[in-house]
Amino acid sequence: MIDPTDAQQLDISAKDDEDDEVTRAPEIPIGIVLARIIIVSAMSFSAALAIFCIVGAIWTIAGVAILSTLFFLFLMFAVERLAEH
Repeated sequence: MIDPTDAQQLDISAKDDEDDEVTRAPEIPIGIVLARIIIVSAMSFSAALAIFCIVGAIWTIAGVAILSTLFFLFLMFAVERLAEH
């Protein structure tokens, strides 16, 4: 059970936090957010496909899937660099 004095201390500390200026992270454009989601999803799918094809000894498709995973990884770095500017 919570001691009433603890609850009062929590309220006081919450009041102190409200007095400080709120610093917010800059808003990220929706296009960058959507690009991140799509790139991560595509990279995950192609990496999983590569693993399944390697296990199944389907080397050609596995190679293409590995290359596409690397492409999406490079694309993620490009989008992150674009988001910084």
